Amino acid sequence: MVNAKGTPIKVDPKDVSPAWKVLQMKMKEQEAETKSSEKVEESSMMEVDGVSKKHRSRKRKRKEAFGSAETHDEPKPKKAEDIPVVVHDDTPGEPTPVIALDCEYVGGGTDGSDDILARVSIVNQEGKIVYDKYVKPRERVTDFRTSVSGIRPSQIANGLPFDVVQKEVAAILKDRTVVGHALNNDFRVLSFHHNSKLTRDTAKCALLRKMANCHGMPSLKKLANSVLGIDIQQGEHDSVVDARVALRLYLAVKKKWESDIKRYRH
Repeated sequence: MVNAKGTPIKVDPKDVSPAWKVLQMKMKEQEAETKSSEKVEESSMMEVDGVSKKHRSRKRKRKEAFGSAETHDEPKPKKAEDIPVVVHDDTPGEPTPVIALDCEYVGGGTDGSDDILARVSIVNQEGKIVYDKYVKPRERVTDFRTSVSGIRPSQIANGLPFDVVQKEVAAILKDRTVVGHALNNDFRVLSFHHNSKLTRDTAKCALLRKMANCHGMPSLKKLANSVLGIDIQQGEHDSVVDARVALRLYLAVKKKWESDIKRYRH
């Protein structure tokens, strides 16, 4: 105890009241209980933290053990600039959630103006070839359009029947997002209908038209040059190359394109 001036005052234990002694004893007991509780809590936290660390360690080990396998099983799509476009590459691939389609036609009818399916090419989202078949025509060809289509008589003479190709293509396209240029023409010649919600037509993409400064329906050649800075179709067309170019255009604006689609649908 201290007086008003702050000088300690000696107190004789005999002068302390019994009530004060009881209060002091209770305070000491409470202090002892608090310290004991803190030790138990600290010990408990250490145990929990130890378990947590062990759990994290096991999780990390599992990730290290299976990480490479997961990466191999689910390869990430290549960026637009990494997709092969002009260089011929026959690397086969499996269908992916996003695929690109392109077809080549020959001419039928008296003036050769009727479109007849001659070749179908499908690439996956890495640009690898999923499907590339020539189609045996169901009617007489009057114009092979070789200078543009790249199709020669021997190629389609040994092609697959139309019905077989149609069935195989339909199986690949089912429930997948299909990218292409002027896809309505390809679907028409294939006698095939695809869900419009899963169709990404670069010829109809307003964003790509704006980037190419084109007010009408741009050609694939125009978009490739204006948006990607590459020249294609300088002679005979190649449906694999054209499919890859359409895919590359889609990937170049995918984020904004998909965002716009979601906004308009809601």
